[in-house]
Amino acid sequence: MPTADQHRVKAEGNRKFLATISLADHPDWVVVAAFYTAVHIAERLRAASGHGDSRGHDDRLSYIQFEHPDIHTHYHVLQNVSMLARYQSNADFFAQFQVDEIADKIIAHRLVPIEEYAVARILR
Repeated sequence: MPTADQHRVKAEGNRKFLATISLADHPDWVVVAAFYTAVHIAERLRAASGHGDSRGHDDRLSYIQFEHPDIHTHYHVLQNVSMLARYQSNADFFAQFQVDEIADKIIAHRLVPIEEYAVARILR
């Protein structure tokens, strides 16, 4: 079972990868990388509080909903947008998100608050 620190390293690596993806060329991968950064942040919160790793996306979402409700909506939106990017057509994805909105609506307004929340909770 990974430790909180191992999840921190994974989240940081995902965040670095996210910074290298061209939003203009791969907006779907930007969304996916943002979500998996949030996944490891959630797992880090879980490990830091003594809980074991999640048993999957639904278990992780429930954990966030009940233990960290301040970030539940942010996390849930990232999860849904990631699923849209991964499993639906590009037409479906772009019907809901314009490329120039992703950095603001997904990264700045969803991922960043999760990152800030986790840092404030874990470093106490």
